[in-house]
This record gives sequence, C-alpha cells and structure tokens, in this order.
Amino acid sequence: MDPLWASAIPGRGDTYEERQIIAELSKKQDWTAMVQFAEAQQKRDPEGSDWSVLAGYGWLRRGEYPRAVAAFAWVVQRNPEDIGAWNLLGEGQRRSGQPGQAIRTLERASAVGRTSFATYFFLGEAYRDSRRLDRAIPAYREAARLEPGFAQAWFELGSAYARMGQREEVGMVMERLEKLDPGLNKELKKQLEAKAK
Repeated sequence: MDPLWASAIPGRGDTYEERQIIAELSKKQDWTAMVQFAEAQQKRDPEGSDWSVLAGYGWLRRGEYPRAVAAFAWVVQRNPEDIGAWNLLGEGQRRSGQPGQAIRTLERASAVGRTSFATYFFLGEAYRDSRRLDRAIPAYREAARLEPGFAQAWFELGSAYARMGQREEVGMVMERLEKLDPGLNKELKKQLEAKAK
C-alpha cells in the first residue's frame, strides 16, 4: 500500500485508454514519461486538474519538490475537494523541508477527507519531522484505523511509541505488525532494543 500512489493514481484520466497508460507508467516507475504524458494531456485540456496531479506526482517521485508543490497548489486552488491533491501537496511540502507548512496543509486536508488514510499518514510524518511525536501518534493511529492492512502506518506508530518510551503500546503494535509485515516488525524490534540500551 503506497499512500502517494493512492493519492495520485486512482480515478485519474478521462478514458479507459488514459487510465491504462497511467497504470502502466506507474507500474514501470517511469516518472519522466508520466510527466511527459501528463503535460501533453494538459495542453489538450488546460483546465483538467488530473493532469497537473499526475505531473506533480511524477515530479514528486523524481525529487523535484518545488515543481510538484506548485502543481498541487494549482490543483487545490481550482478543485478544493481533491483530497489526493491536498495529500500530495502536504507530502511535497514535507519532503521539501517545510514540515510546519505540511502540517497546516494536511490538517486542512483532514477536514476535506476525513476517511483518507493517506492524509493521516502524511500528517503523522509531518508531525514526526517537527519532533511532535505526541501529535504524530494519533495521526498514525488514525491512518492504521482507516487502512488496517497498511503496515507502514503500524510501523511508524510503533516507532513513535518506542521513542516516547511507551513499551506496552509498542508491544500491541508489534503483534499486529508481525501479521502484516514480519520484516518491518523485526526493524521495530531493533528500534525498541536500541532504545532500551
């Protein structure tokens, strides 16, 4: 489960053929071709916000955060109900070293899409980067509640608990994580052991 993909790809494109091309480019992780395809489609449909989201997604994946943030900001101005664009805007801001701005963006996004696991996961990441683990924990917990099979949310929740010294809560997370992703569970156990030393 990839919250970036979940915010950018599903439902984008106007035709079956466009959706197939998007899916294929995403599967190949050909972010340059994704950007080129989205830009070509945007020229045909200048008002189509899906194409800006897809171009921004490609730039985000390529590490071109300022371009990605600009694309997502344009989309949320035109379509303030596009929860995926809000999520990607916040994550782009976080990755470009602006966790405070990302928190403001993602808190606003949580008002738009209360059922988006990606919103809460990215919000947890932004709080973590801002060293506000007390706020990251409820965000990760909500992401895990909304998408119980999303192992990375459970891992980050357990990691935040470990850093806060809440061993009992880490144990409960590890039980769940062992079923979802034993490798991540092993990594969390290492973190917990390192904290105990």
